[in-house]
Amino acid sequence: MWRDPPRPVSAAALSKGDAMAGVDDRIEESKNWLERFLEKVPGYRGYKQKELRREADKVERVFTAGRLDGCLAGLDQLKLDLVKAQKLDLVGEVDVVMRKLRRVRDRLQFADYGYAGLFDPTKVDQAVLDQLRAFDQALETEATGVCDLAESLAADSPSLAADLRLLGERLETFDARLSDRETIVTGAGR
Repeated sequence: MWRDPPRPVSAAALSKGDAMAGVDDRIEESKNWLERFLEKVPGYRGYKQKELRREADKVERVFTAGRLDGCLAGLDQLKLDLVKAQKLDLVGEVDVVMRKLRRVRDRLQFADYGYAGLFDPTKVDQAVLDQLRAFDQALETEATGVCDLAESLAADSPSLAADLRLLGERLETFDARLSDRETIVTGAGR
C-alpha cells in the first residue's frame, strides 16, 4: 500500500526531550490519505484510536527492551574483564544478574498488548490502554536507572560483589513491576 514519506518530528515532540517523545505525533503524521478518510466512517475512528494506542505502547516497550539489551552487552564485557583479571569467583554472579536482566527484557518486550476478543470476560478499554502506556513510560525510567547502574560496574571495583547484588535486587523489583502491569490488563498477575 502506498504511504506518504515520513514527515519530520514536530517541535512539540522535540521539546519533550526524551528519545520516545512524540510517538503519538509521529504516528498521527504518518497516516496516509486512506487512513484519514476511514477515520470519518462511524465506528472506525474509535477502533483505530485503540489500535494506535496499542501500537504506541508497543513502540515504547520495544525501545525500552532495546535499552536493556545494551545493558546486557555491557555486562558481557564485564565478564570478559573479570576473566582477564582472573577474578573468576564473580563471573557466576554476573551470569545470574544477566539471566535476571534477560528475563525482565523478554517480559517487557513480549508483554500483553491489551487485546481482548469480543466475548472475552475482561474488556480492555481506552482508559486501560492509556494506563498501560503511562505505566510503560515509567518502566522506561526504571530501565534507565538499571542501565546506569550496570554501566557503572567495573571489574577493578572493590565493591563489585555488593554492586552486583544491588543490581540483582533492582531487577527483581523491575520484574515485580511487570507483574503489576499484567494486573492492569487482566486484573490478575503472576
